[in-house]
Amino acid sequence: MSSILLYGPPGGGKTTLAATMTLLGYRCIWIDADRKVRTMHNLKPLVEQGKIEVRETKSPLVDSSLRDRVLLGPKQGPIIQPKGYLEVVDQISDLEENPPEDASNCVIVLDSLTRVIEHMKRLILHMQKKGHMEFAEWGFILTNLEELFVSFFGLQPDKYKHCIIICHDMIEKDELLGSVKILPLIDGQMRQKAGSYVEELYYCFVDVDKAGNTSFQVQTKPIGKVMHCRTSRTLEVFEEANFLNLFRDEVKK
Repeated sequence: MSSILLYGPPGGGKTTLAATMTLLGYRCIWIDADRKVRTMHNLKPLVEQGKIEVRETKSPLVDSSLRDRVLLGPKQGPIIQPKGYLEVVDQISDLEENPPEDASNCVIVLDSLTRVIEHMKRLILHMQKKGHMEFAEWGFILTNLEELFVSFFGLQPDKYKHCIIICHDMIEKDELLGSVKILPLIDGQMRQKAGSYVEELYYCFVDVDKAGNTSFQVQTKPIGKVMHCRTSRTLEVFEEANFLNLFRDEVKK
């Protein structure tokens, strides 16, 4: 039973990797903040077969029109209270308070943290009546992210088998030394702390060999530019992006 954070570039295979939990015999409950799982051609069969249950975040980032936002300018926050982050919080609370009968055979996926943070920012800006983040607001972001991680990963191991959060990556360059690091795209201090909340932290990417063949891979240990990786399992530094391989000890006979 594991808490898992997957991160990487767009198209790096994060969502598809999470869906391979179904190959282990688990049912995935998908908190789909990105609203894309239903439209992904390779995952449609799993949705139709009931192996992936989609719980979409229906609220947009902002309810005011683009015209209104342009005319108002950048100094005022959203006119109408954004509800997307509250929807995600309610979904996590519902999964805790009203687990399905097969909860012990379910994997919970939050996809993606990047979009959830954007929803969170819009809500905070609305509450503070501001058009941009200031020092106090970043404190709210950190507190809310800590609460989110504690609550979400607290769903396992007592209720659900595994819990997965998906987020994007970012490149951080040290202008003095010229070194480059690839990090999870998480705001503020939580970027450095996120790995402490999970047992498995994988970087997802597409590998291209000398012949031009591509494959989806995960990095499981910190080397090179990718310093935010960890695993509690016996895995190689680079592995095929498939939980059938990564969690091979859980394959149901």
